[in-house]
Amino acid sequence: MNVFAEPGEVFEEIKSTPPATGNWLVPVFLWALVGIVTSVILLSQPAIQHQIHEQQAKAMDKMVQQGKLTREQADQATAAAEKFTGPTMLMLFGGVGSVVVSIIHAVWWALVLWLLGRWLLKSQFPYTKALEVAGLPMMIGALGAIVGLLLGIILSRMYATPSAALLITDFDVTNKAHLFVATLNPFQIWQAIVMGVGLAKVTGAAAPRAVLGVLVFWAVQESLLILAGMGQMAL
Repeated sequence: MNVFAEPGEVFEEIKSTPPATGNWLVPVFLWALVGIVTSVILLSQPAIQHQIHEQQAKAMDKMVQQGKLTREQADQATAAAEKFTGPTMLMLFGGVGSVVVSIIHAVWWALVLWLLGRWLLKSQFPYTKALEVAGLPMMIGALGAIVGLLLGIILSRMYATPSAALLITDFDVTNKAHLFVATLNPFQIWQAIVMGVGLAKVTGAAAPRAVLGVLVFWAVQESLLILAGMGQMAL
């Protein structure tokens, strides 16, 4: 838990001790658990279910306007989608997605940190250490997810993330400008900074350089996801 208050001391200890699977596996489990609970609670609310169906309808209307679908095809696609977007199915997909995303997040960011350490900071260290550096800050992400869950319950909004997007009343996940605003999330930025601190401790590099490297990569990654039409992964 000291990763919240004294991350430098935590990663100093991580550097001098043998790799411990629990240091990344436990945060992954907790983040996945928060995601499952969030899916069950939020997707059981009628107001949020209605928002999801509205978003699907807007997406179909947009495709009709662009000439990609006829109105008849859009209606058929909407009817087919409704069979798979009932509350139970949404909760199932949301829960499974939370587990998969949590694992991918840890493995992917461990790879990124390992490569940044080798290429940017000219330091070699085991991938297992990178897993710990990527995993422990996920506790911060889990805390942010809990705050997002509380905001979603209070505001009855699916995408009520603790970010600048709260200022947007009618948030649209297909609007790239809205998604860029949503990246201004203090918990995500905090998590990236702590990963940078961990990378600095493990490699022995200057903290500002390591933190800046992680933040730049995070910003580029979020931007590419949004521009590629996968903006929901950036939330």
